[in-house]
Amino acid sequence: MHSKFKEKVAICYSCSGESYRESALRQIRDNYFDDDNLHYFIITDDKSYFDGLERKNLVINELSDFYKEFPLLEKYEALLDSKSKTDYATQFVEKNYLYSFSLMRFHLLQAYRSDISNVCMMCTDTRVDFNIFNDTLFDIKNTIHNAVSEWDADLQEKSMHIISDRLKDTHNLECSNTVRVLDAAGRFFVMDTLDSLKKLFDTWNDVIVYLYENDHIKHFIGSYVYHDEYILAPVYNAFGLNKREVHCLSRMFDVNHNQLQERFWRLGGSNPGIMEHTDYDEFLKINNLSNG
Repeated sequence: MHSKFKEKVAICYSCSGESYRESALRQIRDNYFDDDNLHYFIITDDKSYFDGLERKNLVINELSDFYKEFPLLEKYEALLDSKSKTDYATQFVEKNYLYSFSLMRFHLLQAYRSDISNVCMMCTDTRVDFNIFNDTLFDIKNTIHNAVSEWDADLQEKSMHIISDRLKDTHNLECSNTVRVLDAAGRFFVMDTLDSLKKLFDTWNDVIVYLYENDHIKHFIGSYVYHDEYILAPVYNAFGLNKREVHCLSRMFDVNHNQLQERFWRLGGSNPGIMEHTDYDEFLKINNLSNG
């Protein structure tokens, strides 16, 4: 098959719980296509959900597939084991669960093991816009193209000094006093070598384990996740990945936030006037919605 692109790209989604799996399935089925240089990766809690999904170069792993190699992953970042949308939402609320956004890092490892150095990670409400994505995005190596927004922050803000100290003490990596923070809805890593990609994964993984092991992860709690924008800003800076003037200029991502369907039980104030509920059908009923 002829490829539209000069280099291989990993298209990656992480999803836990039926509502997020539903979105990931819809994205890959409806918004992508087969191409020799497009490789699709899903990390999920239930890979049987994707039985019947036909897409060339598709790799689906459950997070538990990585537990043996990374034993602390199960201890700190295990996914909820649920039977339905309602079951997932109920457990999420009752256990005061927080999803680890940095689980996305395992897509770097998947790509590395498939000899792919260009990695596109997205939330399930985000897709690559192939009207904009083109071969020129491969020209600048060791950088990131991201979605939506970016801003500068002092390294002493948002507990980022914890990350920079770890990078210096353990990896001999230095950070600038001011670092660029990148929104996490979509991120496209263009690395110069597979070794660089693997080093990024190893460093990111070490930082996350360090945060959990030393109870520093509490500094990065969001409304429903352990977020990673401020965890990764120093990491990206130390690797020289976020030092361009603008990282979201390409607009290669199409982002359509879908909280009403994906996390109806924990909206985080993003939809004023909408009432949360752990039962999806009841959520639609009390908010007079036909669907999410």
